[in-house]
Amino acid sequence: MEINVLIEDGVTILTPVGKIDTSTAKAFEDGIMNAVEANNKIAIRFSEIDYISSAGLRVVLMAGKKLSASKGALALINMPEKIFSVFKMSGFDKILKIYPSFEESKSFFN
Repeated sequence: MEINVLIEDGVTILTPVGKIDTSTAKAFEDGIMNAVEANNKIAIRFSEIDYISSAGLRVVLMAGKKLSASKGALALINMPEKIFSVFKMSGFDKILKIYPSFEESKSFFN
């Protein structure tokens, strides 16, 4: 699992590449948690993901809870329709902030 990292306007933007399933969830978790330790404003860009399993959803939820507990912020951005449908079916679209783009998420971080 590759995770590209970019910092823009004080927000760490993580872009995982490929698929997030049981075999890649640990690397995904490690990448996110390392970013959370360094910054409490995180955006995960899903534009390079073509599949996410329940293991991946668990990692995203865990990151959201950790950031919320530390007064941080997590936004999910650039989500392809098939990935968004997984978040919607699980009800995660109601508890996590999802934006079409980083630009549209900026006000959330301010």
